[in-house]
Amino acid sequence: MEKYLSNETEKSLEELINYIKNSHEYIECMKLKEKISEDKDLMLLIDDVRKSQKNYIKSNYDKDKKIILDEKIKLLDSNSLYVMYSYYLEQVNYMINLIKDELNDYFFEITNILK
Repeated sequence: MEKYLSNETEKSLEELINYIKNSHEYIECMKLKEKISEDKDLMLLIDDVRKSQKNYIKSNYDKDKKIILDEKIKLLDSNSLYVMYSYYLEQVNYMINLIKDELNDYFFEITNILK
């Protein structure tokens, strides 16, 4: 496979990745993810929500299936561990999206200069 990135570019990307991985948000997210994985009841609930989501879609958005799904999501959203994890995950994804947007803007500028 042909290498497109220079060593300098790879180093810059690694710095961005390390910035995210060393952030408070990422560290908290990973800690909470580990705690969630150790909580068997919570893991069962998460799995149950996923199954209910699939059933709801397969049922062609049946109202009764939606009610069941909403009840399970409400239970999940009442779990403080899950809520905190979701919050930090959202923050990490926000950082990633900011970087992605900057890269997209940069590439857009470059390609428009070439035209």
